[in-house]
Amino acid sequence: MTMRLARIEHRGSARVAGRSARSSGRRATDMGNAILRIARLRYQIFRERFGRDPGPDDPLFFDTSQERPVIANHSEMYRQVSDAAFATRSDFLSVMKFLGLA
Repeated sequence: MTMRLARIEHRGSARVAGRSARSSGRRATDMGNAILRIARLRYQIFRERFGRDPGPDDPLFFDTSQERPVIANHSEMYRQVSDAAFATRSDFLSVMKFLGLA
C-alpha cells in the first residue's frame, strides 16, 4: 500500500514540475520577444540618428548628444529602455532586470 501511495505522490509532483517548467519557458519566450522588439526599435533609432545600420560593436543605447555612437550613461540608458519598453508594450521592470539595470 505505501508503495502505491509513493507512486501517486511522485506522479503528482512530476505533473506540477512539468507545468512550472512550461510556464517558465513561456516567460523566457515572452522576455526574448520583448528584448527583440526593443532591439528592433533601437536599431531604427540608430539608423535615423547616424544614417547607417549599427555595426556589431555599436551600442543600441547611445548618447544622443554625440556625433558618433557612444554608449549612453546609466540614466540615459534607463530612459531609453523605459521609452522603448513603453513603445513596444513590453514589461519595463522585467526588461530592466534582464538587462541588469534594475
